[in-house]
Amino acid sequence: MSSEAFYAVALSRVPSVGSKVYRCLVSHFGSAEGACQASPRELKRISGIGERTAAHFAAGDHLREAERIIAHARAHSIEILQVGNEHYPPALTPFDYAPPVLYHRGTTDFANPRAIAVVGTRRMSEQGARQVERLLDPLQSYQPLIVSGLAYGVDVAAHRRALEVGLPTLAVMGSGFDQLYPRAHYRVARQMEERGGGVLTEYPPWQSPEREHFPARNRIVAMLSRLILVVESDTTGGSIITANMGHDIGRKIAACPGRGGDPRTAGCNALIKMGKAHLVDSATDIIELLGWQREASAPEQMRLFDSLSPEEQAVVGKLGGEAGASIDELNRNLQLPPARLAGILLGLEMREVITALPGYRYRLRAG
Repeated sequence: MSSEAFYAVALSRVPSVGSKVYRCLVSHFGSAEGACQASPRELKRISGIGERTAAHFAAGDHLREAERIIAHARAHSIEILQVGNEHYPPALTPFDYAPPVLYHRGTTDFANPRAIAVVGTRRMSEQGARQVERLLDPLQSYQPLIVSGLAYGVDVAAHRRALEVGLPTLAVMGSGFDQLYPRAHYRVARQMEERGGGVLTEYPPWQSPEREHFPARNRIVAMLSRLILVVESDTTGGSIITANMGHDIGRKIAACPGRGGDPRTAGCNALIKMGKAHLVDSATDIIELLGWQREASAPEQMRLFDSLSPEEQAVVGKLGGEAGASIDELNRNLQLPPARLAGILLGLEMREVITALPGYRYRLRAG
């Protein structure tokens, strides 16, 4: 483990040094090590550092705590991810309030562009459980990273179903690894670590779960995910907080509709009614919302294009856009004999590369 990782942990453990002050210190002194070794006079030049915080630096408790954390991390295969490190989740990098130091165990690919948060009530209904299965099972071929909070109900149902169908899944905790919560989900967490996912937290190993930790946990879930899917929730649950946080930072929000009057889905219905969430009732809705069909078809379209003759490629190159092009336009642009052009167009249409439109127009077939 690098010395910078040690000093990053130490700096993050100084009382009153939050995410923004941490980044200011690293920016000013060039590194976490430089910040930790700065004199009290130098430190107090930084906005947010007063006499008391400078005294904490001088006392050195943060360095001793970092030694304990590093030793524990080494002994328990915990990876330390500090902002600026190549393994730090790239989805968190743009946010100056994201935790500057994270603790991770597992094999999670944080660069997976298809991360979906699946969240909801702890008091999940049988319908909610079936909905989790219906929505996740068809996503196997896309291999999204399923992100949630390891809580009872929808969270752990999403983690378990992801494991069952071979999807990587990541739990974000509001406690340290020694205080995994709820303890009943310890085995699920270990399976996640072993099967392409893992467990992530901003808290040191011995930190117990506290009520105030969970909004911060929810914010990490939102930042990590491209889409936040609310399966079941009342109007005040943590999943609604996660959805609102995601909405505020530009993440896509989706919710499963429920019966009117059912408190377990009142939050979902409210998100949809307010226009914050897309209504999702099937995996196809998710795939279309995130544009995965277009992404998946692109490589196949490239292979098909490469298999065309030079003349066919020239024709295809003139058919971009919704309107496509008419035979007259193609004749003028390509200067091919009319009979030859008609034959090429017929062949491309039979191979489902292009579509004929009214008025002797043609365009590329949608992927």
